[in-house]
Amino acid sequence: MSDSTSNDRWIDVFLLRMQEPEDVNDRPYYTTGSIVSAALMRVAVLGLGCIALAQVAEANVVWWTAMLSIWGIGVYPAWLQYQRFHQNVQQITVGTLCGSCRYFNPTNQLCTIMDVHVTHAEPPCEGEGWEPKDTYVEAD
Repeated sequence: MSDSTSNDRWIDVFLLRMQEPEDVNDRPYYTTGSIVSAALMRVAVLGLGCIALAQVAEANVVWWTAMLSIWGIGVYPAWLQYQRFHQNVQQITVGTLCGSCRYFNPTNQLCTIMDVHVTHAEPPCEGEGWEPKDTYVEAD
């Protein structure tokens, strides 16, 4: 991975661009962790900006600016990206064999037994490690 590609990846994560690149098909481009970390980085940068603004503006202006910018620039784009990620996980859950496996972790779209991200292509274990989810709990 070249430096420009690595820098593009960090910019994409920080900006939470809605469309994943076309060449990413073997793993999810965004996961729950990358969405939350991007939101935290954005809120931290906005917080520093608001601290700097507090040195030159009135308190009323700073509070309104801080609240609106943290929601509008920091949290809301991450919430939209998480909704999109959740829809993608729902499609995998309904449309693939991995979605009905007990080893599928939907929070990061991961097969925990193989430690591989699940995609629409095929199950990472090729169906050999598939076990059904426990649908009921037995009474003792």
